[in-house]
Amino acid sequence: MLLDEIKSVLSFAAFKPEADDASVTWSKRFEGRKTLLINVSRNQTSWRGINKKGRFEEGGVMEGEFADIAPQRADEWRMLADGGWCVVSVNNRFIVSLENNMMRGDNCTALLRTNPRAVLGPKYDRGKRYAICHHPDTTASMLLACEESMVKVTEDVLKTIGIRPGRVCCGLFALTEWAIHQLHGAQRSSASQNMALIVACEGSIAVLVQQDGQWKELRCRSGLGPDSVETSLQIITPLIQKVPQGSPIYFVSEGQDAKFRAELFLHLERLGASDMTQEDLLWRIIGVN
Repeated sequence: MLLDEIKSVLSFAAFKPEADDASVTWSKRFEGRKTLLINVSRNQTSWRGINKKGRFEEGGVMEGEFADIAPQRADEWRMLADGGWCVVSVNNRFIVSLENNMMRGDNCTALLRTNPRAVLGPKYDRGKRYAICHHPDTTASMLLACEESMVKVTEDVLKTIGIRPGRVCCGLFALTEWAIHQLHGAQRSSASQNMALIVACEGSIAVLVQQDGQWKELRCRSGLGPDSVETSLQIITPLIQKVPQGSPIYFVSEGQDAKFRAELFLHLERLGASDMTQEDLLWRIIGVN
């Protein structure tokens, strides 16, 4: 046995999950180590660090193209990440659609990463990367399709400055999936099976309508930018009108632009919307799960 292998066993490192093991939660993969969280939007990048105790460090935000920002922040980001490991959340050039009768099973998520054609069949496009979220009780699923070229460019930029992407995800999709799981538990104990869910993240937005316990319609726009309240309302309003009057409306928002969030929720609040937003929600979702 090599000396490094002996040291690994004695320090329990041999029993920890590998850094690139996507089947294990981020917090378990990097327990006791510093990691970096990066959120990339159309014209803005934000970041936070997680220290060895699993607590958030101070982060930052910078306007501009990601390829220009990364080299300027390289030294700071490397200091925040042991071994350079990071999670990347992208919020541009993607679409979320509503699908039915998609493959399910314990290995579906892993297969979608390694062999998406086997999961998606004729819906597969080799120019995309995918993620999926199933309705807990019906055959409906939300399918995320993100531009492969954009993800590759982001990964390559990070690698050139010594940062290693251990996971790439979509912030808007992660927030939507989190909200669905939260609401599913609540709806099991309530009479309401009708609702509308609005999720906003760094200028991208998704609206999901449920009627009689079934996901009926979903609209998504990415890369709208922070000055898009009116455009967002044009997407939201027709879908809200499809649920029976008095049905619950839920709102989740994350991003650096507090003005956009406040103005959008001002309109939704008049319709009786409930705000599910929590402090550091996106960072907690992508930095723990």
